[in-house]
Amino acid sequence: MQSSDPGHLFQTTTQIKQAAEREKKFKAAEQIGNPINVSSKVLDLVVRGQEGWTGESGFLSRRLDLRSGKTIKLYKSHSGPVTSVALHEIKNEDGTKWLALFTGSWDKTIKIWNADSGELLFTLEGHTDFLKSLLILPLSSPLLLSTSSDRTIRIWDLSSLSTSTKTSPRSIQNIKEHTRPVECSILKLHLDGNGRSTGGMDVWTGDSLGLIKKWEINESERKLKWKEDILGHDTSVSQLALTDDGLWSVSMDKSAIFHPFVPSSSSSSSSPKPTITHPSYVKSVLPIPEEFELPRSLLLTGSEDEHIRIFDHESILDITSTSDANAGKLYGMIQGHCGEVSVLRVWWSDGNGIESGWYVISGGLDSTLRRWGVKDILNPPVLNYEPEEVKESSGMTEEEERELAELMSDED
Repeated sequence: MQSSDPGHLFQTTTQIKQAAEREKKFKAAEQIGNPINVSSKVLDLVVRGQEGWTGESGFLSRRLDLRSGKTIKLYKSHSGPVTSVALHEIKNEDGTKWLALFTGSWDKTIKIWNADSGELLFTLEGHTDFLKSLLILPLSSPLLLSTSSDRTIRIWDLSSLSTSTKTSPRSIQNIKEHTRPVECSILKLHLDGNGRSTGGMDVWTGDSLGLIKKWEINESERKLKWKEDILGHDTSVSQLALTDDGLWSVSMDKSAIFHPFVPSSSSSSSSPKPTITHPSYVKSVLPIPEEFELPRSLLLTGSEDEHIRIFDHESILDITSTSDANAGKLYGMIQGHCGEVSVLRVWWSDGNGIESGWYVISGGLDSTLRRWGVKDILNPPVLNYEPEEVKESSGMTEEEERELAELMSDED
């Protein structure tokens, strides 16, 4: 195929056809999922009220109104992609409060911002490689947990942010128990019978070797203590998610695994864990909260193949033998993203600008956030796009290809 487009120079026929197919898919997905277009790839997202804060590949974090999709503020200072974001309301000594934004980047730093004014307050240095995740540990005096490709977990004391003369937080613990880059983290509070915090929490961190480590931290010691290693994945753990009964992990080994907190009466610690295999890398996971009031319990996963898969959660957990380990009813599939689905979050809309109710917000490497309502989850919209099979041309006729095959066969 000949082309006068200078952009097609040094591209194969397959690459040119793939680019054309990509354009067709982008066009078909323009209105799917109430998309919010941003300027770069979405790597992380935090939802608070009617607003969202993104971490993006364009070296920035963005605050936007999830109802209108309009950008409220940009936070620019990093010199690399912003891979992780966290928010926490800081209470000053005088009783006033302010909202702090924490951003982690490939530039190996964590930056602390006044989320409302946009002022950059501090830059934390200490990690020697990419930042991969940030997690607020909500003790009475909060801490910040950071994980990195340098194989470490750091704990930062945020108490200095509440003083009248604010100073930069300091690192109070540097953990080197992981032997590979630490990709993700999540926490669960210890609660009493009335649902109130007891002052402690469990923390899980996952690394690029497929290992998940469980830690514990409490008010008195304020440092992570290792509890156990959790096995199951063959390679990098992409994200973690919690339910009341256990921990979900998804991985570049193309699987999602459920790790129950307490083995059921019909299983033991050596029993096969509920596992869902996928056709491509799994990058994000979201158990749908009960607040959605769906007729069944559902689990969403986002993949490198651009799809959001919907699974019947109860069927996944009903594992009775090794042969059932990959059981899990695929309830449906949401198509609309034109890039890897990197993050899944929940959001309650107050109805000002978009219909009120619960939504799943998905972020992708196609530089969009998409808003999926309950109707979209129960009855996924149809993407009117049928990709054509792309076959690379060798430039030879069928007769020439046949002769070449015969020659190669003779040489053997």
